[in-house]
Formats: sequence, C-alpha cells, structure tokens
Amino acid sequence: MSAEFKALADRVAALEAHVAGLASYLQASLGNVSSDPQNSLTKSRVVLEKLLRPLYLAHMKKDPPGPMIGNMLGDKAFTAKIDSRIIVRMNAIKDMGNLGTHGCKVDASDAIRVMRDLLDVLEWYVANHDPGCLLSGNREDRHALEILPELKNKYGNTVCRKILSAKLVRSEDRCYLDITTDNGQGYLTSTYSLDIYWGEFDPKWTIVEVANRFVSSFGIRRIVLNTVLFGNRGEKDIELLELLHDEVKEDPIL
Repeated sequence: MSAEFKALADRVAALEAHVAGLASYLQASLGNVSSDPQNSLTKSRVVLEKLLRPLYLAHMKKDPPGPMIGNMLGDKAFTAKIDSRIIVRMNAIKDMGNLGTHGCKVDASDAIRVMRDLLDVLEWYVANHDPGCLLSGNREDRHALEILPELKNKYGNTVCRKILSAKLVRSEDRCYLDITTDNGQGYLTSTYSLDIYWGEFDPKWTIVEVANRFVSSFGIRRIVLNTVLFGNRGEKDIELLELLHDEVKEDPIL
C-alpha cells in the first residue's frame, strides 16, 4: 500500500462514523482509484450529490431547484453561503465526476486528486454541520445548530413539510429547540425547552452533543408528544410511525 493511498484510507476511516450513509460509496471510490478510476470518479460524484441536498436544505430552508449537483451549485444564493475554497472543490468533483460517468479517459491520478478534494469537503462538512461530530478543543462551542437536515435524513417525508427550521439553541444552563413553521400567513417559531420537556440536558454538553442525542436517541413518540416536528398526530398515527421507522414503542413522556 502506497503512502498516498494509506493517507486517503486513514482519512476515510476517520470520517465514516460521521457520514455513515455515505460510507459504502466512499469505500468504493477509494477502492477503485487505481483499478477503475472511472468508477472511483463516479462514486465520488455520488457522495457529493448526496451531501449537497441536506446542505442546501439547511442553508436555504427549501428544496433545491433540481436533484443534480449542477442545479444546486448553480444557485448563487446557496453557494454564497459556503466557503469559496469548498465551492471550488465541489465544482472540481462535479466536473471530473462527469468524466467518469461518461466513460472519458481518466487515470488513477485523476481519481486520487478528486478523492482528496472530496475528503476536504467532507471534513469541512463534519466540522461545521454534523451534529454527531464533537468539536475539537481549540474551537469555541457553538450556541446554535440546525438539525432539520439530519431529522429529514432519518425520518424522510414524515417530518412535517411546513417545518422550515429545527434549531437547537443553548444558553449557559438551558437548551431549547426552536422550530420555525410556515403557517401560510407568515413564519411562526415555537420554542421547546429540552430540560423542561425531557429532563435531559447537562450544561457540560456541547451543542453538538445535545444534537447528537436528540437525533439519534429521541424516539418518534417523544418528539410527537412534545413538538410539532411531525405535525399533529394521534395515538394511531404515532404507532404507525413507530412501525414505519422500526422503533421500539416508548412510554409516553409528558
């Protein structure tokens, strides 16, 4: 194994826990950089495409203009919200990935170059947007974090479509969930205190630790009973949602 390939493999291994849904594509891209660079480029492009949609939702509070990378990267209002150096890498992945998809002549050096850019993008995403990522000690704790993209990734279109934002906000000793809804006449923000509603908040936790617990551990029943994330649901609706998402039924927490 070359030193260059090992360095890429180490970066992939460090990222996999934070982008589990993309891990298989990452591994395929890495595994084919030499044996099948066309396929490696295509897989790298797929990873970027799957990453961009939740990123677009988080920044723009609406669905992207189209499902393809070009649709999202062509939205100047969206790209203006992302570091220029990351946008440059995203466009390079898109352009080189198109070569792989269309069977153009490429080699291992092309696949490796794109893999480096892709890992730079993913590391930037994890550091700035992933609630499962613990912030490094030399960075200030964030005091607000948007988690709607992660909730939509987990629960899909069962999340109420009128929800525009689900943001965790913390003070020195409290943590709140602010949910912004489009009620047809304007935007309405409802605030829910995590320590009051769930009794689960430790002031020592960083905002990303709180977000990780909320997204990964709070079941549908608890969310439905205490927020409007899934709209107004009755008991039968809750049971159906639990079955749909293969969740163990929890005791109601009021």
